[in-house]
Amino acid sequence: MPLFMSKYTNKVDGKGRVSVPAQFRASLPSGFQKSIVMYQAVNHEAIECCDLLHIEKVNDSLEGFAPYSDEHDEFSLALMSGLTELCFDGNGRIILPQELMEYAGITNFATFAGKGKTFQIWEPGAFKLELDIARRKVKEKKDLLRFRLNKTERIIKDES
Repeated sequence: MPLFMSKYTNKVDGKGRVSVPAQFRASLPSGFQKSIVMYQAVNHEAIECCDLLHIEKVNDSLEGFAPYSDEHDEFSLALMSGLTELCFDGNGRIILPQELMEYAGITNFATFAGKGKTFQIWEPGAFKLELDIARRKVKEKKDLLRFRLNKTERIIKDES
C-alpha cells in the first residue's frame, strides 16, 4: 500500500483552494482517488487528512468501547462529527474549509506533511517548529524504534 511521504508547501488562493501534491493523490487507494477526508488533528493545530478506508478503520476502532459508554459517545462525537470529505477538482485542488484553516492558522500557504497512512496540512511556520521538536525527540528516543517482523519473517524465524 502506498504511503504519504515527504513535505510540500503550496499556495492557498483567496477562495481557500490549494493543490494537493500529486504524490499524495497517487498514494490514495485505488477506487478512492477522487476525494480525501479531513478533520482537526487530535494532537496538533493542523488538519489531518486520509482516505475513506482509513476513516472506516477509525470508526471500527470505536467498537472497542461499550456502545452507550461515555467514552464511545465522546470519541465518536469528537472524531466523526468533525469529518469533511472534499473532492478534487480537475487540477487536483481542494477548497479548505474556513473553520479548518482557522484551526490550523493557514492563510496564504499550506505545508503538506506525509505521515505514512495519513498526512497533515500545516501553517508552514508552525510545521517547521513542530518538525524541529519531533526530530529532537526522535534523536532522544531512537532506541524505542523497533522493526516488526511480517508474517513470513516470523515463520522463518520460528523455523530456525
